[in-house]
Amino acid sequence: MYDLGVPHQSTYNIWRHGDRSPTKTWPTDPFQEGNWTFGGGGFGQLSPIGMGQHMRLGEFLRKTYVDNLKFLNSRYSSKEIYIRSTDKNRTLISAMSNMLGMYGQENNGAVVGVDYPGDVGWPKGFVPIAVHTVDDDTDYIGNPDAVCDRQTWLWNMAKTSQELRDFQNRIDVRDMLANLTIHCGEPVDIDNLWIIRDTLYIEQVHFNETLRKVNKWFSDDFFNQITLVNDQVQKYQNGTLMMNNLDIGNELQKIRGGSMMNDIYMHMNIKLRCLNKSSPDCSWINGLKYYAYSAHDSTIYQFFSIFNIETEVITNLGYPDYSAATFIELWRNRSDNQPYFKNDLNVTLYPITHFIDTCEGQIYCKLDKFQAFADRTRPDQPMSQVDFICFIRCRHISHPGVVQTSDSKHFSGAMLILVL
Repeated sequence: MYDLGVPHQSTYNIWRHGDRSPTKTWPTDPFQEGNWTFGGGGFGQLSPIGMGQHMRLGEFLRKTYVDNLKFLNSRYSSKEIYIRSTDKNRTLISAMSNMLGMYGQENNGAVVGVDYPGDVGWPKGFVPIAVHTVDDDTDYIGNPDAVCDRQTWLWNMAKTSQELRDFQNRIDVRDMLANLTIHCGEPVDIDNLWIIRDTLYIEQVHFNETLRKVNKWFSDDFFNQITLVNDQVQKYQNGTLMMNNLDIGNELQKIRGGSMMNDIYMHMNIKLRCLNKSSPDCSWINGLKYYAYSAHDSTIYQFFSIFNIETEVITNLGYPDYSAATFIELWRNRSDNQPYFKNDLNVTLYPITHFIDTCEGQIYCKLDKFQAFADRTRPDQPMSQVDFICFIRCRHISHPGVVQTSDSKHFSGAMLILVL
């Protein structure tokens, strides 16, 4: 049906950072901040395991986009690649580790004296690649939990809904939260349950034997119960509720994922507008082929939830695991001269575009379908209630020289996901 033999026009990659230490814990936890010594020490730091995960992901990306598809240059080109990260050590260093695997290895074609120095002590073949960031509190593209009064207001409203009240009053949920409050030495509710689940998951990776010996209350069954409840909370937080004629789910999606969705669509749109044009305002986008966002599990989850495919593509409950990645590819169909997108998953980059209802089971989906999701979650639409300062801030663009455009007639895209 599709003649997509020409190289795709651009790829947009959202990945989660690698293995890390917990971001916080509770008073009675035997593993406090001082126990986490890797990655410079302290909470929220990337571990050597996480660094290796992203280096291997980078090696895989090189094999895919450089060696197999011949899509990217074998030597790093600053015109082809742009890396954006949230302003956290773990995401910044994940991006650096990823680029180390992609362009920093010996025998990858880098030229000494041009791509890296020949000085004694400089790792042979290592090409340093810039990673860009913005303040985390106002990063409305990469950080779904960026400061936003409206998100807080919407979530507080959601918690007053009958559905959430019934959920919180379920005997199993109420008893679990009560038991955790006793064990953790502080109140535990649906707002901070993720801290308990996240920390226990990480402690099983790094201190499993001691965790089970010291915390007699911990068991696999209890952890699975925590995971199930937390998974449902995440679904509520990422958009499933209607209340007082307000689609709280869609409003939360605008805040938590709308900026990312529209940033990707904006780049694809400008790419299309500038095809076969050499005007100064198109020079930066004409060479740009690969745009990566180094972010978080919540970033990827919210992106999937906008398409309503999170339950199909995240099969182990909760958020995507370490170094998980999703790829949105922009392709040209030579048969009908239309734009398509494609989305893939796993080390084989298997397509997940067909899970999107409006794509009707197709691996390649017309770009106007992507546009519809972007339009529905565009965060700068007028809001009638509470402040929308976070939406105003959202309007900033993620690359110099970007101009908004609405021309999207001739291409298509694909979504892929990668989990290592």
